[in-house]
Amino acid sequence: MSVRVVYSKSFGVKYKASVCSKAFILYVVITLLTFILPLLFCYRSSGLWIKYDKYREQPMVQFKLQYLLYAETSDPTSSLICGNFPRTLKTTGFCPTIKIIEEDVNIDGKKEFLDLELYLTTNETLDIHSITLLLIFDFKIQDLCLLEMESMAVITHSSGLPGGRLDVFGDLNLVQKTPLVCTPRKPIRMNSPILLFESPDWLVNIYKEYSKRTLSTKLDNVLVKWTRGRPYQKPFLIKTKINYGFVEILYKPKFWQSAAIVMPDSLVRLHSFLVQMGDNFTGCK
Repeated sequence: MSVRVVYSKSFGVKYKASVCSKAFILYVVITLLTFILPLLFCYRSSGLWIKYDKYREQPMVQFKLQYLLYAETSDPTSSLICGNFPRTLKTTGFCPTIKIIEEDVNIDGKKEFLDLELYLTTNETLDIHSITLLLIFDFKIQDLCLLEMESMAVITHSSGLPGGRLDVFGDLNLVQKTPLVCTPRKPIRMNSPILLFESPDWLVNIYKEYSKRTLSTKLDNVLVKWTRGRPYQKPFLIKTKINYGFVEILYKPKFWQSAAIVMPDSLVRLHSFLVQMGDNFTGCK
């Protein structure tokens, strides 16, 4: 047999407390926190959402077999130039041998380092006092942001003593002037050539144009050993090892990613605060 409601009535109960009671103080505090707490969370969370974020990734780097060697000698009028680039610049030196090793040690599809040996042949009357070596790479990142660009590493060293060998060790690192805007379907491409020789002062022009880029690479943690003295019948040796390690990437996160990062932190703080308030006012009447 079903039972039906034939009459119902609601009762309202009011609890009153004096101004000096703990219950009234708790009521005032909760009312104030209703307006102050959201502003506090926004301040402590650096705004309503995160504007910039960072993550680390090992890029895919490959040496493009393009290099430019510029050596200054004991004769100020006899600088030596050699390299592997379009024949738009007259070479004045002779680089008969270059040895290159790029190895993927952990077999993850990404190479970890570049070992390079370059031999510069000179005549018996010239001593080498300064070396500038430009190396061109293909640089890609693809985990969260998509970036493909042609980049450069610059190795430069000079000494008042004539040298016979230069050893260089360093890490290839990413340089950002602005954060990346990551779009999965639209990769960022910067494939314009770096080695341009149209200007008479072409080396300064290369540096000038490369410094204008918002994304570039450079060598960090550089260690250099200059070995003086060289038998005139032997070439000048440049030996370098460049590590392709993890780089830190600054980017603009999407709205939902920012909310997912900010909200859990805010909820944890709110939970801790309410638990503390409840412990302080236990037994209020």
